[in-house]
Amino acid sequence: MLERLKKRRDFLAAAKGRKAARCGFVLEIGRRGDVAPARFGFTVSKRVSKKAVERNRIRRRLKEAVRLSAAEHAQDGCDYVLVGRRQAMTESFDALRADLAGALAQASRPAARRVRDEAQSSSR
Repeated sequence: MLERLKKRRDFLAAAKGRKAARCGFVLEIGRRGDVAPARFGFTVSKRVSKKAVERNRIRRRLKEAVRLSAAEHAQDGCDYVLVGRRQAMTESFDALRADLAGALAQASRPAARRVRDEAQSSSR
């Protein structure tokens, strides 16, 4: 069963974490201090489309992609928020799933940039 994010503070906490941008969505990742199963939240703003029908379709496509792909790639103790983009409506579903798997894999890797920046600052 897919654990959902519902509280605003959880969405805001995930927004402060790491991000992985893809064609159809932006994945925001927030780490919690526990080992509970991963939770997912979905948001599609009116900037994406003024029509609720289109926003709901994007949200449904993202939910289904998460349902099919998250078990393999999501980490326990993390909150994930998928911010839908307009391309998620027209992109093929297989491509959407592949993008999600890639974004989840990227999110699970340690932040290489931070390590490199710290190494440069310590050598100065």
